[in-house]
Amino acid sequence: MLYSQVAGQEEIKTSLIKSINNNQVSHCYLFEGPEGVGKFELALIFAQSLLCLNFNKEPCNECKSCIKINSYNHPDLHIINENGNSIKREDIDVLINSIYNKPYEANRKVYILKDAHLMTPRAANGFLKTLEEPPGDSVMILLTINSNLLLPTIVSRCQEVKFRNVSKETIKLYLKDNDSDCVELAVNYSKGILNKAINMINGNDDTLKKREEVIKIFDRIVNSDSETIYELENYFEDKKDNIDLIIEIMIMWIRDIMFVNNNMENLTINKDCIELLKTHGKKMKTDSDIIEFMQNISDNIKNNVNYKLAIDNMLLKIQEDFK
Repeated sequence: MLYSQVAGQEEIKTSLIKSINNNQVSHCYLFEGPEGVGKFELALIFAQSLLCLNFNKEPCNECKSCIKINSYNHPDLHIINENGNSIKREDIDVLINSIYNKPYEANRKVYILKDAHLMTPRAANGFLKTLEEPPGDSVMILLTINSNLLLPTIVSRCQEVKFRNVSKETIKLYLKDNDSDCVELAVNYSKGILNKAINMINGNDDTLKKREEVIKIFDRIVNSDSETIYELENYFEDKKDNIDLIIEIMIMWIRDIMFVNNNMENLTINKDCIELLKTHGKKMKTDSDIIEFMQNISDNIKNNVNYKLAIDNMLLKIQEDFK
């Protein structure tokens, strides 16, 4: 593995490399950022860098330490909660028993705690005691989607590293060997999460499939009478767990309609559906406030407002503004 193989997060890479070269490695890091932004990948590369026998800006990938890490077989690399489950006190006890032992092969041991925010209260309190008197030959890397989900006393004892969403340009560059139309859609629907974009391209994420489904539903709504609303109730009930994504796709579609109506086709996300966007654009009221309305519907659903009523109101509003 190499830092150059991970897209984006350049400032973080530079900082981690500098800390090794200047012998200023902290005893505990907190990698915070959205799921799929590359926290685990960089944690692994940083661990490999710390254990590499010939590190120089990049792990050498040739020494026995690098070879073992690349096969997840290094005795001084410990990955806690690899499956993303709740971290119990028993798991932390295993870590504690290990952390005060000498390294087997390297000069230090590295511990990566995935989804550290899933520590139970007892586990968190046990882990905190380790942070208060950390052994000098160990480096711990905690991964979390939100540092506010961890005990403040744990966060205060870590060096925080905040991961940001990757820019569209960086994702495009990373996916440049794939079909350009598919890449464009994956970039726009990934919201800056590189792994999500990769999974869309590889068919391991069904967001683009859902997009096609939602566009067909939207077309049916605007081209049917009010009775269609009741026919679609079962669809929206079945898709209740995905309603956030469905509304988000609809809002992006409506946004594209507005761009097309204002001769700004270059700003559209759904560029493969320009003709349908134009058709819907001809039906849309010029003074429509539907995007704000849809966002309010989304908020209401999150706040546990009557789901069926919220959906019915949304569908009626779409029909009202596209007739």
